[in-house]
Amino acid sequence: METERDQQAASTDVLSSAAHAARLVMLDTMDEKIRYACEALVQPSTSDVLAFLVTYGVVTSPKRERAYVSTQVEKWRKERGLGDTGDLPRMSLEMLTELDSRKNSEEAEKTDTPEAEAADDTTTEPPVTTTEEAPAPAKRTSPEGSRGFYLVAFMSLLVSVDTSWRFFGDKLGISNIYERAAMFAVVEVALIACGFAMRAGIRSAHGKPGPARLILWALCAASGYMAFDLAGPVSGLARVALGPVLGVVMLHLALGLELRASRTRVGTWGRVSRELKERFLSRLGLGDDERDALARTRDRSARRAARLARAPWFTPFRKIRLARALRNANVAHDDRMRNRLMAELAAVQHADELRRLDLASPWSDSLANTLKYLRS
Repeated sequence: METERDQQAASTDVLSSAAHAARLVMLDTMDEKIRYACEALVQPSTSDVLAFLVTYGVVTSPKRERAYVSTQVEKWRKERGLGDTGDLPRMSLEMLTELDSRKNSEEAEKTDTPEAEAADDTTTEPPVTTTEEAPAPAKRTSPEGSRGFYLVAFMSLLVSVDTSWRFFGDKLGISNIYERAAMFAVVEVALIACGFAMRAGIRSAHGKPGPARLILWALCAASGYMAFDLAGPVSGLARVALGPVLGVVMLHLALGLELRASRTRVGTWGRVSRELKERFLSRLGLGDDERDALARTRDRSARRAARLARAPWFTPFRKIRLARALRNANVAHDDRMRNRLMAELAAVQHADELRRLDLASPWSDSLANTLKYLRS
């Protein structure tokens, strides 16, 4: 009888699986498929719906589709007035029974202890409860010392204002006081606006300053140009350092920003700068290959010694340079460096034999694989 029941249950599962697969194929959009999965399950959660869709090949990347599926499942549950338990496991009847039995056993153990009996015999006054609770510490929305940073940023704007006033009068030739007063502080007002925009971006949901930071540094560069053109390279450097640059740095500190923010996605300029840095360090022999300075020095000395050993006799100071390279490579006491020197010397000595090597054609394997693919 049990085998017949198992066979009937298996056949029922096969039929239901085929029906689910056929129904999912008939649906067009992803929303309809998610809703069908919610209706097919008893109490659907995000994990259950994802497992259902993965089983029938609707979802191939659960991590990438999880957020969208979770949104649709929550919407479906809200339409039907069901509570949202997220991905927590559902409490079955067996689990509830086991929890009740454990709770009853713990209460029975507490009542059987002698301490509990003594507590029952003695009369104690009920504990005095106070309705006043200690206030929870307020969550800080700005870093320590932010007011001081804001004050220094405002003071640095005064230096930038003086630079703009003199630049508009001396360099741009705006002699009218009212006209100059209406135009000279355009950079400083833009800096203040960018500061407010960055502050609002930091306190928003995403917590990033946004494009206002780029505009802020561009305005800082424009103010630096005015300072250099007005006062020259020496005095202009002081005006730039104590003016817009100091203001921007103080604003970053006041907002709790880092000038080098760690991001998961690296932009194009970040990749280009990192590649140029790695190539420059590799050109200097300082690439990050887990070697210390002594190992790099000995490796370069071994290559130099191999090259000088094969150099012609008229090479200037060949013997002296060869002896110094051998001494720096420590080949007399280090077996690893001696083997490295022999390998370098063998490669230099037999370099002419590379052109006479009889190598197999790389196209033969590719042709064989292509023919095998066509036959299959």
